Amino acid sequence: MSRELGTLVIVVLKAQHLIDNHTFYKQDPYAKLALSGATKRTPVDPKGGQHPVWDVELRFPISKDPSKSNRTLTISVFSEEKKDDELLGEGDVDISETLKTGEFDGVSTLSLLMFAVGSTSR
Repeated sequence: MSRELGTLVIVVLKAQHLIDNHTFYKQDPYAKLALSGATKRTPVDPKGGQHPVWDVELRFPISKDPSKSNRTLTISVFSEEKKDDELLGEGDVDISETLKTGEFDGVSTLSLLMFAVGSTSR
């Protein structure tokens, strides 16, 4: 018997109004998403600056275990740097309601980025 409920498909569209500590060049941002111990990331948007666009589909297996760690999606946005990448912001999204209804094709907004959650192709 499978311990998976199904697959959550997340389309990471873009970020808006990110902080930017660079003076002479635009930053190269990427987003990292974590759910139930699995971590995935978007490609870097070269010179994406404060308004990067990714439009990338990421898939996460969903556990039947309804614990908070399996129902909280953590989204972080970084600027790729030569030494250590710089964290620009992060936030958590409770996906419990999405899993109850079976599908969500709207746009959920965090202060650091916007992404769409659903299972339809774009």
